[in-house]
Amino acid sequence: MLPDHQKRPNIANMINRAGEKYKERMAPLVRLDENELLANVSRRLSLHDYGDDYFREGLRRLIDSVNNDVALTFLGQVLQRTAIERSLENRLRFTEFKKKRPDVFIKNINPPFIVLGLPRSGTTFFHRLLAQDPKNRGLCFWELIHPIPPIHQKDYRKIIAKIEYNIFRMLTIKFDHIHMIRDTEYEECIFLLTLTFQSLAYWVFAPVYNYMEWCMRGDQLKCYDEYLQLLKIFQNETPDRRLTLKAPAHTGYLTVIKRLIPDVVLIQTHRHPADVCNSINSLVYWAHANVVKRMDVRKTSEFNVKMLAYGIDRNLFARKYHGVDVHDIWYEELLSDPLSVVKRLYVKHGIELSRDAEEKMKIFIKANTQHKHGNHKYCADDFGMNKQEINEKFEKYMKQFGYSPG
Repeated sequence: MLPDHQKRPNIANMINRAGEKYKERMAPLVRLDENELLANVSRRLSLHDYGDDYFREGLRRLIDSVNNDVALTFLGQVLQRTAIERSLENRLRFTEFKKKRPDVFIKNINPPFIVLGLPRSGTTFFHRLLAQDPKNRGLCFWELIHPIPPIHQKDYRKIIAKIEYNIFRMLTIKFDHIHMIRDTEYEECIFLLTLTFQSLAYWVFAPVYNYMEWCMRGDQLKCYDEYLQLLKIFQNETPDRRLTLKAPAHTGYLTVIKRLIPDVVLIQTHRHPADVCNSINSLVYWAHANVVKRMDVRKTSEFNVKMLAYGIDRNLFARKYHGVDVHDIWYEELLSDPLSVVKRLYVKHGIELSRDAEEKMKIFIKANTQHKHGNHKYCADDFGMNKQEINEKFEKYMKQFGYSPG
């Protein structure tokens, strides 16, 4: 099994030592108090309306989970508070934007692509491939973490995000061979949901078990309604293009997505669950290694598998009992002939693939071969698990989509 901690960059170690040495003096930088956070962020932006206060339950549960579920390093605490404050800032700006630009929200969006499915099953590659079509619009990391454009002011969001990204890269362990993130690269829309405080992103930031237990089983209607409103902001910026989105976290919420966006094109990728779970366990392990003093590798891995199995069970239920139409893609197809996969999708939905789009996709495929950023190695033993116990939790899924236990 992997060790319960990993070597961090020297600068991160220096910050952690300083934080421990001057703990009392540094306390205001890391303290998580709901009312204090709301007041501080409101004062900083000179805005006071956070909108529908349903989000406060998620905020409270997240704070409680950070304080009780995990021992974060000092840097981990700083990063966690920074992420929460950014979400609160985005929420204030979101509410203000709706007041000043109500015209944006009365319009419908073009039928978007949403790529979902088990994580580590080719969702990122296929999402970024679709985004090469000039008629499609992917969302970059910088605009996902700062989604609200300023009104009648110069837009510095891209510059701010680049500075934040470069600082983060300097302070944390890099794992591009697992998942490559760049501030200007297309990324998954899980980050849009952070301002609702019902987002899997917070689990990637830290092992907040109790928060995620509540989050994945809670009513998602309000947060997905705000997700749709955020999409309308992006659609307003590019009214003639199709939003092209991706997040494995959507996999268990087909019915609510269909209810709010009836003409959405849902695309689900598939891969053997054992390979998926071992790969996501590796990704989460290295993400948590940046912020946690000591990791409970087995507990975290079991929880990852539990969340994925829960989402898949909800997915299968929606497909069977609510008749949700989903376009299925197999991981092996994406590896062998990704352009043909795109063509079948376009034909099925009556979409023209232009010569220009096809050429751009060919260039992208050639430039983004598997293991481009390094070989990602993992196995169940790394996380104190075995293939059989993973397979047992995905028995229905494996039977429906033709995966053998072997």
